[in-house]
Amino acid sequence: MPKITISQVMKALPKIESGLQKYLCLRDRILTENVAKNDDFQRDYNHFFRVRQKSQEFYTEYYKFMEKHKNDKALTYEAVLKHLYRIEGKVEASFASKLLSMINPDLPVLDRQVLENLDVKLSRPTDHKKRIECSLAAYEEICEWYKNHFKSGEAKEWIKLFDGHYPEAKNKITDVKKIDLILWQIRD
Repeated sequence: MPKITISQVMKALPKIESGLQKYLCLRDRILTENVAKNDDFQRDYNHFFRVRQKSQEFYTEYYKFMEKHKNDKALTYEAVLKHLYRIEGKVEASFASKLLSMINPDLPVLDRQVLENLDVKLSRPTDHKKRIECSLAAYEEICEWYKNHFKSGEAKEWIKLFDGHYPEAKNKITDVKKIDLILWQIRD
């Protein structure tokens, strides 16, 4: 895994502000609104997580599934990944992790920026079963990185910096999501 410096974290922190407010709003709304029927929530979620260019069937099923499972902390990445595959026959590794992390903010996101920053490879074979296996392996590698990272003093320092920069969010957002937001903003 590449070493992410404190300097990179500090440069990322100011870039988080608008996304943090959007995320906190989404977290509040998922618990109080029927996300399967709320076009405003769906639009805001799609914008925040960059869910684009999908069929109406995909969006409908995605949000029905989110609504049905929004209180299910035992939901797994594999279950979400396979459910999304059944909609259109595509392995949606990133969108599955984003849905899962919205339901359970103690779980990380798998997306291009996180993969790049953690130097995790996600191969994309054409066979869907192998592609699901590769997605599961990459997600497990990310989860393992988080587990190990949280054992380090480095993670504590990142969280301390985040909390110092955004004291109003300190108790409103999980440590996993704080790290996610930092990783999303570290770019070359």
